[in-house]
Amino acid sequence: MVSRRAYLYDIIDIMLIVEDSNGVTYRNQTGGVTCGQSELEGVLCPLDIDRDDTERIEKLTCDASSGHITGEIADIIDTILASKSSTSFLKVDRARLKDSEEAWIYVLVDSPPGDASSSSPVTTAAQAPDPYLGPLRGFSVTRGVLTWQNSD
Repeated sequence: MVSRRAYLYDIIDIMLIVEDSNGVTYRNQTGGVTCGQSELEGVLCPLDIDRDDTERIEKLTCDASSGHITGEIADIIDTILASKSSTSFLKVDRARLKDSEEAWIYVLVDSPPGDASSSSPVTTAAQAPDPYLGPLRGFSVTRGVLTWQNSD
């Protein structure tokens, strides 16, 4: 089988790669000046993160001795993600902190089951609004990566 790859070196915003065995691998330069080449097979999903929050996440520095993110940085990212209904389904994967680095943060994804027609953010007067306004449906609990343009 021919390997299918998409290179994300020139992305502008923070994107989510949802881990999935679909034959498409996404690669990005990561790790700041170490210029790692991280990749994950999955589904690429844009996120609704405003420019200020994007800049806050991108400016977080990794631990100088290890090059990886710390629990404190993970806490800040979790707070930013939890503050918006469009990203509140994401949390930094604490089991993968040592694998996370600049421009490549492993996350846990907890999207509602079902498709948009069974859980639509559009409501009628008789329906209560859906508190989840994220872009994913039907993935349930899975893993993924937040990625953005590397600083180098």
